[in-house]
Amino acid sequence: MPSAFFFQSRILSSNRLESTNLMAMERLRSGNAMHGDVIMATYQTSGRGQAGNTWYSTEGNNVLVSFICKDIDLEPERLPVLNMLVSIAVHHVIANFFPVGTAIKWPNDILVNDKKIAGILIETTLSGGMVKHAILGIGININEPYFPSSLPFACSFHSITGQYYDIDMVFKMLFEQLDTTLSRLKQVDFIELQKSYEPLMFGIGVKRYFRTPETKFEGVIEGINHHGQLLIETPQGPLTFNNKEIVFDLSGH
Repeated sequence: MPSAFFFQSRILSSNRLESTNLMAMERLRSGNAMHGDVIMATYQTSGRGQAGNTWYSTEGNNVLVSFICKDIDLEPERLPVLNMLVSIAVHHVIANFFPVGTAIKWPNDILVNDKKIAGILIETTLSGGMVKHAILGIGININEPYFPSSLPFACSFHSITGQYYDIDMVFKMLFEQLDTTLSRLKQVDFIELQKSYEPLMFGIGVKRYFRTPETKFEGVIEGINHHGQLLIETPQGPLTFNNKEIVFDLSGH
């Protein structure tokens, strides 16, 4: 398939892996990775999410994939741009199926009707003060029939519509969208990207509830700053948060 960012691509598919991101990292460390390599699995025995969370998925029902971005030599301050572009690409794919109710929950989840349908885990390797490599781990819940009671705010294409979907087709859409979107990685202006990203954010301009390790509070998301930090207006004034410093309370209270 024609390629704008990945140049060439090898699809490396396995039935069962511990984690596609772990496999991608191992290939980078061993020198066997090429830019554009795609690690896919039908099942992960230890799927990983943000902040050490596990990624729930039953066998053969979902998109479980990691994209290797090798020798990209990205300035560390441009990492928020990478995160935003990947989030926009995944959002675009899902919004093709669910044009109403799809949103990016900062920094790396995609929701449909306030429930999580996809997650993103970006892991990077630094060298010489630059981001040398990046692994883009993406999970999209496609035909997942049900979720455990411990995941009340999870959903899948199937759980929303009752229909089954072609997983390979969704992957192809994802690859093509990422390839096109990431071709702007080095050139895109942050302010321009911010204007595209912020309207897609879950909870922007609406009173929501949040939790930190210390407290629970209400506030209104105003957007992100050029460091990629979340900006929330609260009754006590504006607050700024990094990834993993805050949790959205999706229960709404």
